[in-house]
Amino acid sequence: MSSPAKIIYVIVTSLFLVAFAIPLLGLAQKGGLEDFLTRVDEKLASLESLTASFEQTREIGLSDQKIEAKGRLYLRKPRRILLDYTEPERQKLIVNNSVVMIYIPSLKQVQRLDLEDSPQEQNLFAFWEPLSRLRERFTMAAVRRDRSRLRYIELVPRGDVYAEGLRKLILGIDPDLLLPRELEVEEVSGDVVKMVLSRIKIDVELDDSLFELKLGEEVEVIDYSQ
Repeated sequence: MSSPAKIIYVIVTSLFLVAFAIPLLGLAQKGGLEDFLTRVDEKLASLESLTASFEQTREIGLSDQKIEAKGRLYLRKPRRILLDYTEPERQKLIVNNSVVMIYIPSLKQVQRLDLEDSPQEQNLFAFWEPLSRLRERFTMAAVRRDRSRLRYIELVPRGDVYAEGLRKLILGIDPDLLLPRELEVEEVSGDVVKMVLSRIKIDVELDDSLFELKLGEEVEVIDYSQ
């Protein structure tokens, strides 16, 4: 897989997990955590769509550089995601079934990746599999964060075959909404990407056209599927 394709894959895999993985996280914890995850299971199992504002930061592992971005997130079951970036520049990242596209208006360019019938697609949609299969891919544990009201779950891929650039993933779940509000991804490169959600709305009607790109002839499409 090429470097641009790996970047697309890591971002989208992480977003799918933060949105819909929790119904499969029936961790064998005692007491309050088990009860809490059961309630989160029930909430997300019934969820059909979600919209939210997001703030995203990427800390570059090889330097002190920090890249900040903002935008809107749209999710709809099954297999639909839109990340509509407004800062620092307009961009769109769209997932429609197994096809991932990044539209960069300033370059008049679309980067496309089709994961159909690939091992990467299996990982991308891991949250639809039984818990036993998900545990083949990740070890899971509760973690603590000081001065936060959120409850955190850490997922660590088992082996390179499942990692695809992901070292670990931490989800911060709002105990009142019973939904993820924070996502932190540590990549094998050393980069750390964090996304914080706000103004969350659930079960909003989202039209198919939201997850489609209408492009003019002047837009170049670069396909990384091969």
